[in-house]
Amino acid sequence: MNKKNGSSGDEWSWGNLNTLFWAVGSISGAMDEDTEKWFLVLIIRELLSLVEQERGKDNKATIASNIMYIFGQYPRFLKAHWRFLKMVVNKLFEFMHEGHEGVQDMACDMYMKITKKCARQFVVRQSEEKEPFVEEILRNIGRITVDLSPQQVHTFYEATGVIIAEAVNSAQ
Repeated sequence: MNKKNGSSGDEWSWGNLNTLFWAVGSISGAMDEDTEKWFLVLIIRELLSLVEQERGKDNKATIASNIMYIFGQYPRFLKAHWRFLKMVVNKLFEFMHEGHEGVQDMACDMYMKITKKCARQFVVRQSEEKEPFVEEILRNIGRITVDLSPQQVHTFYEATGVIIAEAVNSAQ
């Protein structure tokens, strides 16, 4: 992807965009919660718009993986917004079936990162849900991991173990 920025003539490259994604992720926690929410929603809208504009699977995969990276950097937002957290994790589960190089690794690693920061949200029944999300994950574990390599399955199970360890009641 090499595009000209119409106003300044600067050239956008994947390197520039990856630097931008990193910068957005690096300021997590530097703002108050309301400002962070506004900022994150604005950034994600723009990135989703960029996905729609881009052509080619490589470009779309790169942008999508960077969106997942950004979400992984904002656990405070994910903890406070169950629907986003569930959407992100379900999208990671979709990426676990993707054949594009590196996407499955990214999905497994990001699932691990998110579970370490948000495990409690997975074991508590959220108000709009009929059961804790971990139960759905466990019920579908074979379908989620079917396309993963042994190492990726290991990472998935380890991340799911982080969630299970968060369960307060041993019967859960």
